[in-house]
Amino acid sequence: MKQLLLGAIGILSLGNAAIAADVPARAYTKAPVIDPAYNWTGFYAGVHAGYGFGATEWQILNIGTDGALGGIQAGYNQQIGNLLLGIEADISFSGIKGNRSVSVLNQATLTQTSQINWLSTVTGRVGFANGRWLTYAKGGFAWANEDHGYDVQVSVPGPDRITLSGSETRRGWVVGAGMEYALANSWSLRGEYNFISFPDHDFDFNGTQASAGPIASTTSTKQTLHLIKLGANYQFGAPNEAKPIPPLQYAQSGFDWTGLYLGAQAGYGSGQGDWRDYTPVGKFSMTGGFGGGQIGANVQLGVIVMGVEGELVGGDIGGGTRINVGGNLDMSSRTDWLAMATARIGMVTNERWLTYLKGGVAVAGDHHAISAVSGPMFVNLDGARIHTGYVVGAGVEYAFAPSWSVKAEYNYIGFGHDKASLEGVINAPPTVGSYYFNSDIAQSMQLGKIGVNYHFAP
Repeated sequence: MKQLLLGAIGILSLGNAAIAADVPARAYTKAPVIDPAYNWTGFYAGVHAGYGFGATEWQILNIGTDGALGGIQAGYNQQIGNLLLGIEADISFSGIKGNRSVSVLNQATLTQTSQINWLSTVTGRVGFANGRWLTYAKGGFAWANEDHGYDVQVSVPGPDRITLSGSETRRGWVVGAGMEYALANSWSLRGEYNFISFPDHDFDFNGTQASAGPIASTTSTKQTLHLIKLGANYQFGAPNEAKPIPPLQYAQSGFDWTGLYLGAQAGYGSGQGDWRDYTPVGKFSMTGGFGGGQIGANVQLGVIVMGVEGELVGGDIGGGTRINVGGNLDMSSRTDWLAMATARIGMVTNERWLTYLKGGVAVAGDHHAISAVSGPMFVNLDGARIHTGYVVGAGVEYAFAPSWSVKAEYNYIGFGHDKASLEGVINAPPTVGSYYFNSDIAQSMQLGKIGVNYHFAP
């Protein structure tokens, strides 16, 4: 039996509604003339603050990072009718950081740390404006300045310690979406989501080893970041009143979808987990329910509706599999929460109906576990990670009251594959004690959702 369990451990790669007719509608026949004061053309500058979270994948461990950020931005917009084109640069001073420590067979403790000191992006923007409301998408380049640390304390075979540190400025790419609302006196307020990816990048480490003196090394990391920012902008100079933006003629409709909305949703998810180190036996189904909320903003241009939306749901979408290898080898995966940031485009098909498509970024909080048992010998490992992917979907929404709508929606989420660092214990003499293990896990998911939204007057 011991040989069977050791074989299982080898698999682990131990080395590494209808409505009443008298309900009033938010009716209109055409858009009002757009006040030149709300022409977005011109230079602007502002401030922002927010929160960032993500993951840093080292060669050895995958650690979570999070923290506050704040900074400044400046840019230029050119509005052409209801289309907005622009360019923007920003810099954020960051408290985003993280660390993780693992013990290996009670003989050594490994600690890794990462901290982002500042972030900067340069992006192009494209948006759709109607009076005071603007929704937009953006994309471009990103840079970050970071500090990293690596510490290993060894107790067996003899006391020793390696301490290394390094700094780097790295580059990557950013995509995002936001909504902005113009106030009086050239001021505007906005909310924005950014996804930043920093590909695998080498950097130098320097430090000391207690038993050997100064040492140097090279390692690499890759990172993903999710930023949620709130900001204020001041627009310099008044728009050219001699060239006002022509008014937009609406199609006849019974409901004006323009403006901010807030809502709740519930649904059911199904998908597949794939522990790629064990393919094909490492594939299994994942199912479960979820519930949460959403916030977004729309701009209606005739029969076309364009918008951005953020969602956060919690639930228990999970599953697992068991493999018999003389003992039992069990693998399981569970998604505890999902967040999505998407852009939407839809068409008003009659007075109260809206059909739409959407696409964007999805991020999940996952939990994974693996165990093997054979007689008195066993291994139990588990861990959590933040997993990023893409989401596409379609839906239909119906306005059943002056400010209320219901919707039904389908989403497909592809998470691809990423490393999960799992920790626990092993008892397979002479290998006994605390342990950690990295596994390459892929996931995909399909969601069916129903929801309700409250629309604030534009």
